Amino acid sequence: MEWTSARARVLVMTLNTMAFSVGQVLMATVAYGVRDWALLQLTVSVPFFLCFVYSWWLAESARWLLLAGRLEEGLRELQRVAAINGRKAVGNALTMEVLLSAMQEELSVGQGPASPGALFRTPGLRLRTCVSTLCWFAFGFTFYGLALDLQAISSNIFLLSVLIGVVDIPAKIGILLLLNRLGRRPSQVVSLVLAGLCILANTLVPPETGILRSALAVLGLVGLGAAFTSTIIYTGELFPTVLRMTFVGMGQMAARGGAILGPPVRLLGVYGPSLPLLVYGAVPVLSGLAALLLPETRSLPLPDTIQDVQSQAVKKVTQAIQEGSVLKSTHF
Repeated sequence: MEWTSARARVLVMTLNTMAFSVGQVLMATVAYGVRDWALLQLTVSVPFFLCFVYSWWLAESARWLLLAGRLEEGLRELQRVAAINGRKAVGNALTMEVLLSAMQEELSVGQGPASPGALFRTPGLRLRTCVSTLCWFAFGFTFYGLALDLQAISSNIFLLSVLIGVVDIPAKIGILLLLNRLGRRPSQVVSLVLAGLCILANTLVPPETGILRSALAVLGLVGLGAAFTSTIIYTGELFPTVLRMTFVGMGQMAARGGAILGPPVRLLGVYGPSLPLLVYGAVPVLSGLAALLLPETRSLPLPDTIQDVQSQAVKKVTQAIQEGSVLKSTHF
């Protein structure tokens, strides 16, 4: 995200999350052919070793390096990426003096690592941290709560897993259009609330109507996939560069915590067959409504420092006051 232009950011990140959908299809396909669990675990773990090898060639974020005060490393990464993009002459013309001149304001307030505690101490970040963490948790809790118990929805768990991955791709294309047209906040709200409503609707469907129950479950999981895409993009735009990956790590932890707590909710079925689905549906609905409290970030540049986030909040308040004054004077 930090290497991508504002215009291409949503497209690139959406394509990135589509790998999750492709992985869902491949996992179900491999599991169909490899029935031994130990061999299956080994097979699906191989890509992690490949990722480990090629990750050493990935470019570090120049934004983060510069704001962390590692100017020479940031300059080298900019020159390296310029060469990769066929702009070697531009990279060679980029010197430390040019860099310092272009980023004088950002470097004056952003050098040095920011403390993770700033996510909760800073008024402009505290609300974003709490609500975004809830959205990450809702995805992990509901998605894995349903996806790890597909046999309760359909007898053919391999086919259903493939179907979830296949349908997830057009859903993410749809959320891509919503993110660009409606904005980040409405897309986040709509995807989470609709996913929750599809799951809640299954509580009203008789158990013998297996096809309808499977369809609603797939729609719910697909909605969560769209919410996952929206959450990743929205989170990256809500938090400044000095704390962006700190919160992404926190959000990932919240999602994993949800993945741990989600499957045991099935045990509530002993008190009522619809009770687990009520819980799975209520969590994304509530988190989607909570997302209404977040600011809109469409068309805004990525904030680099905590001061950038606070400046955005001040500009929003000032704009609201000015618009209110205009409306009052017009009405008068």
